[in-house]
Amino acid sequence: MELSYKEEVGVGALVVAGLVAFTIFMFWLTGRSITSKGVPLPVEFKNVSGLKSGDPVRVSGVKKGRVAGVRLDRVGRVTVTLLLDPDPGVRPHVDASASVASADFLGAKYVDYNPGASDSLLPQGVPIKGVTEEQFADVAGRAATSANELIANVNKGLNAAELASDIHNTLLATQRGMKALTEATNGPIVKQTQQTLAALERVMQRLDTLLGASKVEQSGARLDTLSANLTQLTTRLTAATGSLKTVLDKMEKGEGTLGKMATDTMLYRNLNETLTSLSALLKDLRERPGRYINVKVF
Repeated sequence: MELSYKEEVGVGALVVAGLVAFTIFMFWLTGRSITSKGVPLPVEFKNVSGLKSGDPVRVSGVKKGRVAGVRLDRVGRVTVTLLLDPDPGVRPHVDASASVASADFLGAKYVDYNPGASDSLLPQGVPIKGVTEEQFADVAGRAATSANELIANVNKGLNAAELASDIHNTLLATQRGMKALTEATNGPIVKQTQQTLAALERVMQRLDTLLGASKVEQSGARLDTLSANLTQLTTRLTAATGSLKTVLDKMEKGEGTLGKMATDTMLYRNLNETLTSLSALLKDLRERPGRYINVKVF
């Protein structure tokens, strides 16, 4: 069956429309733009962890571009070209940074982009340094490895026979301890302790009797009287000390008889001469009493 010219044109138009729709759908599915408008930004990574072209670029969780290309320069160096939206708020500054992050647990990736806060803008074409965040799969793998090593060490350290023997010995020791405790409750130590407690209780009762309310009051009254007497004695001692201090002050100043005797050298010499003369008189009286005492008998 031969098609007419109009039918051929219609079929061709449908095919072209299908191809255009498929192309648009593929661009939309991969996040690409048909017009390819955007600001390219090269980023150097050591490892992109499965990042591929078309993955989104997010700024604070908001999609602001896509990955335009991934190129392996050498081992340990991968250049990723980001195509940023023509938004002044995402233009790269000299302190801009980017990192590869996981979007979900299925392995999807995205670029977490930080445009920076410096006052100077990054010149076009100058790459920035990127970092690769630690992936959940890597963390889970290390955790599983550590858990396996721990289980292996526990299995090596535990021996079923030794464990059963230790448990048996522990139970036997516990049984012996309970038996000794039961015997101790009926032994002489417990009886002696009970007697001691009874004697202590009797002593406490006697103390309660001796320390009755009336005797406590009498003791308090006696203490009050003693305190008053001590106060009076202190007052009298203070007065006597003051009087003695006054006398001593006068003696130091040469006032009064004692003061003159203590400070006047002339009086001291006169007294010394008088005592010397008196001593000589007494000596002469003992030796020749007849000169002074005449006894006549009628």
